[in-house]
Amino acid sequence: MNPDYEGSILIVEDETELRFILGAHLRASNFEVLEAPDGLKGIEVATQRHPDVIIMDLGLPQMDGISVTRALKGDPRTAGIPIIMLTARTRSEDIVRGLEAGAQEYLPKPFDVAELMARVRTVFRLAKAHKDLDRLNTQLEAEVDVKTRRLQQLYEFMRDLNHADSRDEILDLLVRVVQQTTGARRISLFLTDPKGERLLCERAVGMDRSVAERLQLQTTDGITGQVFQSGKTYVAKTYGTSPSGGPDYHRDAFLSTPLISTSLETQDGVLGVLNVTDKRDDTAFSEDEIECIRSVADGAAIALHNIIRRERLRQSVRVLLKTVGRLAEYRDEETTQHLERVAKMSRVLACELQRQGPYRATVTNAFVDMLVQAAPMHDIGKVGIPDEILTKPGKLTDEEFQIMKTHTDIGRRVLSQALDPANPVPLLQMCIDIAWCHHERFDGGGYPRRIAGDKIPLSARIIALVDAYDAITSERRYKKARSHEEAVNVVRSESGKHFDPELVEAFLRCQERFDEIRARAADAISEPASARP
Repeated sequence: MNPDYEGSILIVEDETELRFILGAHLRASNFEVLEAPDGLKGIEVATQRHPDVIIMDLGLPQMDGISVTRALKGDPRTAGIPIIMLTARTRSEDIVRGLEAGAQEYLPKPFDVAELMARVRTVFRLAKAHKDLDRLNTQLEAEVDVKTRRLQQLYEFMRDLNHADSRDEILDLLVRVVQQTTGARRISLFLTDPKGERLLCERAVGMDRSVAERLQLQTTDGITGQVFQSGKTYVAKTYGTSPSGGPDYHRDAFLSTPLISTSLETQDGVLGVLNVTDKRDDTAFSEDEIECIRSVADGAAIALHNIIRRERLRQSVRVLLKTVGRLAEYRDEETTQHLERVAKMSRVLACELQRQGPYRATVTNAFVDMLVQAAPMHDIGKVGIPDEILTKPGKLTDEEFQIMKTHTDIGRRVLSQALDPANPVPLLQMCIDIAWCHHERFDGGGYPRRIAGDKIPLSARIIALVDAYDAITSERRYKKARSHEEAVNVVRSESGKHFDPELVEAFLRCQERFDEIRARAADAISEPASARP
């Protein structure tokens, strides 16, 4: 339709003279006029041109106005077009039939042209209002869909952040959700180096990987540096231009606009800067998109901060464990080798449990790593056992054995001093479980609590078997070392009694690896050991 016209009107009328008169008046009122001499042609024109209003004669050749109206109202493409019906029939039943067919107005012939024009303008205004309303509804629905999808993406991002357990996973999530919610083709994420002196590009989308890997900034350089220093968000809504006159995207650095540059800020300071630019539709970022980017940056900053704090805490625990573990080294010469062997054998057995059997879901990679770190703590309580008992070359008396057994409770008490119940550290808790429970028996006959079965922590059950194997195959001041084969037979015979049957089955599957560790350790020791297990 010509944009100079107010709207378009289709006249479906078989009388040529009447079509001419109506058309002249409509054109004078700034309407585009479409014409059809019969009902079939009227349906064709209405379907192709979608007029704003149809003026329909009832008495048409081939297909009368009632039938044409019904056909148009039954077609979704034309059902919304209002129809003014003209007819020489004035009986009420004819009027009712026309209205029931779907006509909005019914004007009997002969009619006053001024009245018809008034009705056309009224119907046209109503039709235009309906179209505007439909268009607005469609626009609102589209906006609601976009916002709903964005909220869903933000929800999924926050949910995934809660499960993210590494720095790289958080950074990948951040970049992905920014791409999804904004359609940005260029994203850069800068984080501070360990000394806080430079900003390193950790993630980059839309630029060559080799460029991104060497991209480093001073903490005061450019927009990124300004955002890092201020902790604020910078928004540019217009394009800079390149020498060719287009958007300035030719440089290595992310300096093109429209641009959002926002900080990843925590209560301890700014961790880095997120830059987002180059939308697929080449438009400026909306307020919703700006707020979305700020939200995901805030969420990622908190998650990164928590990861950093957890890693610092883990590192503190590792240092503590190493420090505490060395205490035993001052008590006897063999302890170090024994602790190293137990740690290595524990990894072998845990990895076998991870590969096959009912504990696969429990024995995760994190579980294995913690077990290896915690294994050397199993006898830490022996620091509280008197030397005359701990290093006695002969058999212990009943009284001495009762004192020796207290090393499990001593170990628990020593390690529990570092445990904060409000913020438990899984590694430290595993150390406590192992120190306290590694002398419990699967059948409930162990000590100190005489617990049985799965009431004994899995980590302690693993150490119980590994510790026993190493004790059997190691030489002590009070006994000779026994062979690997003898140790395997002992472990097998104690299945369901001393040891968890599932652990025994796993041990039998990987017992050659135990023998390799034992053999390498034996070759490395040049003189007899003297510690009691």
